Amino acid sequence: MITAVSNKTRFAYGIGDFAICLYWSGVSIYLLYFYTDVVGITPFAAGIIYGLGILWDAMTDPFMGFMAERTRSKMGSYRPYIYYGSVPLALSFILLLWVPPFEGVLLFGFLLCVNLIHRTCFTIVSVPYSSLTARITDDSDERTILTGSRMIAAAFGTFSISALGFPIVLYFGGGEESLGFIYLGLIAGAMAAIILTITVSFVRERSFNKPKELLPSFKEVMASVASNYPFWIVFSAILILISTFLMFNNNLIYFAKYALDMHEQQGLILGMLNGVTLLAVPFWAFTALKLGKRNTWLLAMTLLFIGFCIFYIYPISTLHELLYILAFIGLGNGATGVLFWSMLPDTIEYGEWKSGIRTESSLYGFMTFAQKGAIAVAVIILGIALTKIGFVANQDQSAETLKGLKSLMSLIPLVGIFISFILIYFYPIDRALHQKLITEIQQRGEIND
Repeated sequence: MITAVSNKTRFAYGIGDFAICLYWSGVSIYLLYFYTDVVGITPFAAGIIYGLGILWDAMTDPFMGFMAERTRSKMGSYRPYIYYGSVPLALSFILLLWVPPFEGVLLFGFLLCVNLIHRTCFTIVSVPYSSLTARITDDSDERTILTGSRMIAAAFGTFSISALGFPIVLYFGGGEESLGFIYLGLIAGAMAAIILTITVSFVRERSFNKPKELLPSFKEVMASVASNYPFWIVFSAILILISTFLMFNNNLIYFAKYALDMHEQQGLILGMLNGVTLLAVPFWAFTALKLGKRNTWLLAMTLLFIGFCIFYIYPISTLHELLYILAFIGLGNGATGVLFWSMLPDTIEYGEWKSGIRTESSLYGFMTFAQKGAIAVAVIILGIALTKIGFVANQDQSAETLKGLKSLMSLIPLVGIFISFILIYFYPIDRALHQKLITEIQQRGEIND
């Protein structure tokens, strides 16, 4: 039975990713800069702390997913974790952006412990939240719409934290960035906690009454995932794309500050990239409904490839030049979230059709495990790379350092975009095939409405 979704549910579920992205994008955009330019540790140490935090997050994701799908409560399997985890997550984010009065090994240890605490809290909330998509509806097109709503909110969350982050830091800090980042944590954390409460209040899970003892074992889950080749295509494509795109996102602040002397315009610069990404989400959701998810992905990768070629080749010297190029990159980037999070649930049904096992939460947990593991490695490599090109925070950078910075930001993402294009070219699930899978699964009685 196809489950219809109301506009209220679409909004309530979608807005939850606004809150999630305040944390995720707040960390991905600012944390490396916060460590190097505000706390004052080396890029290598910053990369290690950041990377180990993400790696810990990755390691806990599959277990969180495995535990969540076995949870039985009046609120469902996933909603209790979102509800009770929202406040601890907000508090950990504030602590993450605090500069402690320590030095040396003690400072390193404190920053690492706080990072691990925050990543644990994030896992408790984010894995159940992502898993809700497949529990809300089993219709492929409805999932595209639902995911589009989510990605609009996610893009708006990313846009908000990117466009307003530095203005908040500079305004409330009064020239003292360490104080400003505390205010950023307070404002973002409070807003996120309120929004996640709205999500829990208005979203309902479809009932899956299979007793816990009849659920597949962890070994069976992993075997099912291993045989799901459409999942591995989507998995590999997004993994490579995200881990390489990180080289651009995490260095954009440094590029604007040191290569272009535009630190006071950081809000506008980051806002342009993520604002266009936000505005592009409805376009890509509509395009996916018309052209299909696979073809839309190929189109988006083509645009991204062109954008990064321009960024690398063109000698950017003015704010307007930078903004135009960022707008073009943002246009292509708007497709990735919409397509990935709508393609992933479709692979769940493929896996269930093939193996008879439906374990969306474990699959989501495994996906985020690998995704974050790749990001962790990429961040550590980035810290090493920044050290190798001679980057020193709050100092004038040499021409060679700036050249190396631009190469990191463009050539590595270009490789990732190209590989992602090739992988998705072989993605097999279209609308007709997915409907066939759903019909056959229902006929076998595997879905219990």
